[in-house]
Amino acid sequence: MRKTRLLASVTAADGVRHAFTTLFDYGVFDRFPKLRIVVLESGAGWIGYWLDRLDAVYEATFIGERVPLAEKPSHYFKSRCFISADPDERTIPALADRLGADRFFWASDFPHADHTANYMEEVEELAGLLKPDQRSRFLGENARELYQVRLD
Repeated sequence: MRKTRLLASVTAADGVRHAFTTLFDYGVFDRFPKLRIVVLESGAGWIGYWLDRLDAVYEATFIGERVPLAEKPSHYFKSRCFISADPDERTIPALADRLGADRFFWASDFPHADHTANYMEEVEELAGLLKPDQRSRFLGENARELYQVRLD
């Protein structure tokens, strides 16, 4: 791990983004209407840009005409996808407002080599940036609902 470089750390999730995109390219959401997707181990701050780009290509280009989807990609994310965020991602509150606070939760599998030792303090700080009604969703409710964890 001591030889891990910055490039390897910040580009490790590129494969996840590529795989995520193929779900739209092959019309997976319309072919499997009950399917829900959970995007993990890749951060969440990228999803805003990615969906903007996917929607733009889908709606305004000949490439988008070839995509076998009834709705634009962001529609499927907002209704059928979930993504975990790392505590150093300060764009999450804006993304939660735009894409739905019920789509995000914190990445609880720590420690990782690419995070500081004060991970929990950073989670608390990030949660503090969220609106009060979004905070409990981000910190646990979304994951409980997604994985159908009962507390009784």
